[in-house]
Amino acid sequence: MTLRVKVTHDEFDAAEPNGWVDGQIQGKKGLYVYVELGEELEYIPRANDNPKTEYRLFKGCTAYFDTSQENLEQGLYQAVQPNATVVIYC
Repeated sequence: MTLRVKVTHDEFDAAEPNGWVDGQIQGKKGLYVYVELGEELEYIPRANDNPKTEYRLFKGCTAYFDTSQENLEQGLYQAVQPNATVVIYC
């Protein structure tokens, strides 16, 4: 399963392999995620993608989830998903 994570434009531009991003899971209001990014791959657009939205694909990521952005900033989280495939978008 691929996680789709909405990030700010600044974080989108700054994202790089072995870096990290903070964002929200698409379709899960109130669920925040901190992602340690893995290898970047070419993103192949899907038919239902918004043409005004930018997308990037990373594999081998580790995603940490919580209902509070503050908890993630303190290294606290409710769940972790190792070896995740993540699409970031803004």
